[in-house]
Amino acid sequence: MGGKASIQGDVYSYGILLLEMFTGKRPTDEAFRGDLNIHQYAKAALPQRLMQIVERSLLRRKVEVTTTAIAEEKDMKDNIEAQSETNIDENHSQTNENVAKCLHSVLEIGLGCSMESPKERMNMGEVVRELLRVKNTFLGFASRGDRTCTHSFKARLLEVDF
Repeated sequence: MGGKASIQGDVYSYGILLLEMFTGKRPTDEAFRGDLNIHQYAKAALPQRLMQIVERSLLRRKVEVTTTAIAEEKDMKDNIEAQSETNIDENHSQTNENVAKCLHSVLEIGLGCSMESPKERMNMGEVVRELLRVKNTFLGFASRGDRTCTHSFKARLLEVDF
């Protein structure tokens, strides 16, 4: 990418930044020699190899947060121990699925921003809406309006089988 500064160029840079943060790879990584770049790397991995390309420290943090939340839930329900264990297992499984969906969505936003053609890139209004939706989903309080995706983003997600 070169030339004069533009909004589309900023969108591209933001998409590359998201891909860097969530994969832990830099565009200058030795793995990206020849024709392979960070955009192609993430695109080729999604959705089947999502957890293999996500930065490991993000996954460890997720496990720590999940473990803490489960421990707190368990402490609060000591008097109904058997039932509590069942609820915790179900919540842990649902949390992992929710985290995977959120990670996938963020990487899809990164891909949408870093499309080669500026005309194909997401606009920043759409990016902000989608990131807010992901945040609310991750935090577990998505409202009805936050669950809706914009049409083009939804079309990309419909191809994914969670």
